[in-house]
Amino acid sequence: MADSALVSVVTPVYNGGRYLDVCIDSVRAQSHAELEHVILDNASTDDTATIAARHAGRDRRVRMYRNEATLSMLDNWNRAIELMSPEARYCWLLPADDMMYPRAIERMVDVGLRHPAVGIVGSLRRRGEAIECGGLPKESEVFSGREIGRLFLAGRVFAIAPTTNLIRADLVRARRPFYRSQRLHEDIAVFLEVLPTCDFGFVHEVLAFSRLDEESGTTTIRDYLGMLIEYGPDYFDAAELRATEGRHVRRYCRMLLRTYLTPGGALLRRQHMAALRDLGRVPGPTTYGMAIAEKAFALFAPRL
Repeated sequence: MADSALVSVVTPVYNGGRYLDVCIDSVRAQSHAELEHVILDNASTDDTATIAARHAGRDRRVRMYRNEATLSMLDNWNRAIELMSPEARYCWLLPADDMMYPRAIERMVDVGLRHPAVGIVGSLRRRGEAIECGGLPKESEVFSGREIGRLFLAGRVFAIAPTTNLIRADLVRARRPFYRSQRLHEDIAVFLEVLPTCDFGFVHEVLAFSRLDEESGTTTIRDYLGMLIEYGPDYFDAAELRATEGRHVRRYCRMLLRTYLTPGGALLRRQHMAALRDLGRVPGPTTYGMAIAEKAFALFAPRL
């Protein structure tokens, strides 16, 4: 069954020539042969098109397309997904600067096919020198999608990594467009919308590699709070959500206090205070006090 399950690896790319060879080679080297690699060049100005065309000429499974004009990132992602074969059973959105290890698709498809209720399959991944996405019980390979979403939003287990996850193609086709807003972490938001409808499979092996990007932790903390506010009611009862939001806002407060000690901190602080106002979560003195007290307790309690 695994050998007959077509997997569509989709790579939307703009000026990704620096790493594209490695990305495509990692797909072509998969032990699961029944795959296609759809590459959509977003009118790049580097050698992206040349590299993709070379691979397409060598391997019929590689299909290369090119936009006449540059689209927004998410519009390009959506168009790339629309190019997925109608026969595809699974989809993997793989950025041009990432790669997969040789048995990645084989191992993930195996979990998906043995558990039909699984809609998304993840694994451990290497990001730079770190191993990420750990923390789930190693004796299990299938989890409630709702529980995975709860763990993520609670900041306890970050098993969701959309660009290194396999998703059932029928779940992708059910959304038109697949990505519906321009927020920074729209790929994670989509998974949070899908997870309550399916189970989540997980392979406790390092099957993918993501390069470190220049995104700051402060951007992540802001976007995370927005997702918690928007999707938290789908995963927590009212009391749980208040407690979870409170912990995250206090964490945000500690980050803002650190900006007083960093160069350029005033500008960063203004940007994040504006974001907090937009979210309706501007902290008051009591919240700052609790944030400082929590940090002090964490630092000194072990010594008492």
